[in-house]
Amino acid sequence: MKQIIIFLLLAITLLFLFVFCEDKPTNPPPGENPGYYYPRQRDYGWRYIDLIKPGCQEIKDSFDYKIVGTNRRHGDVGFDRLWYHSGVSSADTYFIYLEGDTLFSENVEHGTPIYKILVGPIKAGTFWKDSYYDYLIQGFEDVTLTINGETYKRCAKIMKTPRNPTPTKPDRVYEWWIPGYGEVKEMEVDISGVCQKAKELRYFTKTGQFP
Repeated sequence: MKQIIIFLLLAITLLFLFVFCEDKPTNPPPGENPGYYYPRQRDYGWRYIDLIKPGCQEIKDSFDYKIVGTNRRHGDVGFDRLWYHSGVSSADTYFIYLEGDTLFSENVEHGTPIYKILVGPIKAGTFWKDSYYDYLIQGFEDVTLTINGETYKRCAKIMKTPRNPTPTKPDRVYEWWIPGYGEVKEMEVDISGVCQKAKELRYFTKTGQFP
């Protein structure tokens, strides 16, 4: 009888350990995972409005991004994204892929250094760098867009500082990202904090068709 009790206690202990080890997350929770902030699927598309001075209130132009399908490059599986202007595709294809806690963007044709779009965990204080910028997630805030007045709640605000400043580069770039939509706003400011140019999300589509 004693041996049976010992066996049952051992079995319960092993089951307890198994369950808790299984439940322990090995990756950031969904709310902190960079892939959660950039929806990626064939035909997903984004239309952005370019804004310019004075005060980034004037519409300059619009452009579209569209994911045209999955691909495999240098061992990574990701998505090819094209840039469209006035409905015409540019010559640039961007390969968007997630590796570990980092979401990368690679310009396929030009072979330039790869951007690190987002790095997890998506929370205040996360810092990373690539060949272009130093990045810092400053926190979360609501963003109301200038053109359509739509408000996006609790966007991750990222400050980007150019690594090799030049007179033509902005002093700071700010981005606002939200799960389910991706980037909803980007703003370039000068050394005084005055907006020089910006882009705002006008439409997000899962069908590839814009209104």
